[in-house]
Amino acid sequence: MTSNNSAEKNADYYERLKAAHVAALWTIPGTLAAEPTLDEVPYVWHATDVFPLLREAIDVVDLGDETDRRALNASNPKRIFGTSHNLVAGYQLVLPGETAPAHRHSPSAIRLLLEGSGHTTVDGEPVFMERGDLVLTPPYAWHDHRHEGTVPMIWLDGLDVPFVRGQHAQFAEEYENGELQALNQGEDASVARYGAGMIPAEREWTKSYSPLNKYPYKTSKASLLNFHASEGQPSTGSSMEYVNPITGGPVIPTITCFLTVVPEGQKSKAYRHTPSKVFCVLEGSGYSIINGERYDWEENDFFVVPSWHWYEHHANEGSDAILFSMSDRPIYEPFGLLREQVAPDAPVKAS
Repeated sequence: MTSNNSAEKNADYYERLKAAHVAALWTIPGTLAAEPTLDEVPYVWHATDVFPLLREAIDVVDLGDETDRRALNASNPKRIFGTSHNLVAGYQLVLPGETAPAHRHSPSAIRLLLEGSGHTTVDGEPVFMERGDLVLTPPYAWHDHRHEGTVPMIWLDGLDVPFVRGQHAQFAEEYENGELQALNQGEDASVARYGAGMIPAEREWTKSYSPLNKYPYKTSKASLLNFHASEGQPSTGSSMEYVNPITGGPVIPTITCFLTVVPEGQKSKAYRHTPSKVFCVLEGSGYSIINGERYDWEENDFFVVPSWHWYEHHANEGSDAILFSMSDRPIYEPFGLLREQVAPDAPVKAS
C-alpha cells in the first residue's frame, strides 16, 4: 500500500471515529500527563482599581429595582467565569439604608468584610459584620443583607459556584415575596454558642458545615498572633485554619479558610499544591512570587494562586502582612487528590 493510500485510509478511519462520537486515546494530548495542566494564571485584583468601579455601579444599577446584589466578580484572565477552576471571588457593595432580599442556593459562600459595618442574616440569625470578620453562608442557607450604618459596606465574596456548576448541581430560590427573612435568634447567637472553643454538652448540630456563622477578626487575629509568638515568631510567618468547632474540619464542605501573618521584611516558605487559593490582604503590603513572576499587593487587594503553582509571600518593611485565604482543598481530600510540596530553602527567583 502506498503512503498516499495509507494516509487516505487513516483519514477515513478517523472520520468514521468522529461520526461515531469516539476518540482515539493516542490522539488526545495530556490524558496521562505527568503533572497538572496549568490552564489558569495568577492575577491580582487591586482595590484601588476595582473599588472605584464598584462605587460607579451605584449610578449604573439600583439595588432592588434592577438587581438584588451589587457585586463585581473576578474572572481569571484565562477563564470566561471563575477566579479559579472551582472558586469565584469578588467585591460587593451595600449603601447605608439599603437591603438585599433573602435568597438561598446550593453553592456555598463566604464573606470577608473590608469596609464599613452592618448586618447579614443567615438562617434567621442577625450577624453583625466588622472589618476582617469572616461570615459563612453555607449551602442552601437563607441569607439577606441589611445596612443600618452611615458608611458603605464593602466585602469580599467567595463562592464555589464554578465547582457546583461543573457538577450540574446549582439550584437557587428567592425568599417569600422577595422580602427579608424573619429573625428567629439574637444577634450573633452562633458566636455565643460556639465561639469560645467550647461546644454545648448536648450536641444537636448534625450538618456538614460549621455551626458558627461568624468568625470575628479580633478573635482570629489574636489567636494567630499568639500562636506565632508561641512558636518563637518564625521569620517565615505562621498560619492558622478556621475550623468547624464540632468536627475540626473545614468551615464549609467545599471551602476551607486560613489566616496568615508574614513578619515585616520577611518572606514565607514556598509552596505548591493541587488546590487553588484566593488571598485577600487585611493588613500590610508586599508581593508574592508565583511561578517566578512578581505580583505586588496592598490592603484590600486579593489575588489568586492557581493549582500547582509555586508561590511565596514577601512582606514589605513597616508592618507585618496579614493575609486571609480561602481554598478548595476540601474537594481534593476525600478522593486522594491532595498533593502538597514545600520548596527547599533556596528562594524562588523572580524573572
